[in-house]
Amino acid sequence: DVHPSSVPSLPLLGGTGKMPMAGVGLCCRPSASGDAVRKGVFDFLMLGGRHLDTAQLYGNHREVGQGMLEAMANGVPREEIFLTTKIWADDFGFEKAAAWVPRMLSELGVEYVDLVLLHLPKNDGQACGSPKQCRQETWLALQRFQRAGQIRSLGVSNFGPRQMQEIFDMGGAPVTVNQLEYHPWVPSVHRETVEWCHQKGVAVTAYGSMGSNNYAPQITAQGALQQMGEMHRKSAGQVLLRWAIEHNVSVIPGTSNPKHQLENLQIFDFKLGGQEMGMLDHIPESDRMLHFGHTPDEFP
Repeated sequence: DVHPSSVPSLPLLGGTGKMPMAGVGLCCRPSASGDAVRKGVFDFLMLGGRHLDTAQLYGNHREVGQGMLEAMANGVPREEIFLTTKIWADDFGFEKAAAWVPRMLSELGVEYVDLVLLHLPKNDGQACGSPKQCRQETWLALQRFQRAGQIRSLGVSNFGPRQMQEIFDMGGAPVTVNQLEYHPWVPSVHRETVEWCHQKGVAVTAYGSMGSNNYAPQITAQGALQQMGEMHRKSAGQVLLRWAIEHNVSVIPGTSNPKHQLENLQIFDFKLGGQEMGMLDHIPESDRMLHFGHTPDEFP
């Protein structure tokens, strides 16, 4: 098992807490629903993992909450757990977001969540108006629950600098986290967005660190990654996670297999050398790709 203190944390703006740099993503695979995800959450917490990443869209709030409560009954303190969820565009707008929070808390069976992210910067013809207007109204509603202590921190996902700056300009709760696709193959705009976040003090979480479910085997099978892994007695997947950590980015690889969950937490006892980082930092533009297709600042 891993001692929770062996996983470093990123401080969040406004002093609203600290986010562990390694978590588990609870999305996009058969084991992210039903009883499998309850067990996956329980196993992860019992192994020493503390950062859980879910979303309204994933349809598993109840099971995630159950796994969490079981781990708490087995001695995991609630204050050590960092629980993230995301509000989907269907619930954007002031009234809708205000109605969503109590529903979300009751689905999860918790009194508060550590972080709520706006899942996407766009909305599809919501009554709240333009995408920007919808984002701002949603933020204002969530901010009320933050003041009441039911949400500790607020953040965004798939946002670019302009979209985040618009929220900062409102002068209320700061954007504490931006979660976006991030791995050595992302286009330059994703890397530039991460730089911008770091300059502003916004913590970054990577999704798709090892590709998507469809691509992960091809990516982790790449010879150079395998070789780097062998040098450090680590897997190719651990090398990719470590690459993000060295860029001060937190990771949330998704798996319900306890062996892989443990491996994904064991990324703080080695460092990639300058040459290894250099190679992964300079993938030719022609080889760049996105698995999930969300581009920062793509929408108005």
